[in-house]
Amino acid sequence: MVQFCVDIAAESPCRNCEAAVPLEVDKYPECSTLTYRLTFTDFFGEIEAMRILNARLGGLVVGRHGTTDDIPMYLHVGGGIFEMSGLMHGGEFILSHMAAAKHRETIERINSEKGRARDMPLRYSTRASVINTNLMPPGGALWINHGQFIVNGFATAKHLEKLEQLNADGNPESFLSIGLP
Repeated sequence: MVQFCVDIAAESPCRNCEAAVPLEVDKYPECSTLTYRLTFTDFFGEIEAMRILNARLGGLVVGRHGTTDDIPMYLHVGGGIFEMSGLMHGGEFILSHMAAAKHRETIERINSEKGRARDMPLRYSTRASVINTNLMPPGGALWINHGQFIVNGFATAKHLEKLEQLNADGNPESFLSIGLP
């Protein structure tokens, strides 16, 4: 029988000051950023309880778009540690790291457009990958990878079809890319 083992570190270095932080500490006590962390066990327990959704393949994030409804994003930083790396809102589009790498210039041009997103309705296709945060409990989060790109809500509403195409093109293994021109 094959055995499965996970090597989990007893501590991880702070990204700001490089100090070793014990695994049982949820946040860095002496840094100004106070990054929240989860252990491997806690992280996958949160996924099992549906308090963390997988956003690594990218897609349109719907729900939770108020000024106090920030959606935390967690990133694996190594050694069985996941850290909160940022916040986003419903109405924004997150592209996979593969799509972001392949189409960075186009995505940056699209994201440079600014305006009021609330004035533009979101109309997405059946090909869209939708990450629905409406049913997540407060504090619910997204699981992301290094190198993903978040497009602001206005640019998302204006260019949603193009973002869907770019994301699907960057994920050739995904069912979303089936039938792309």
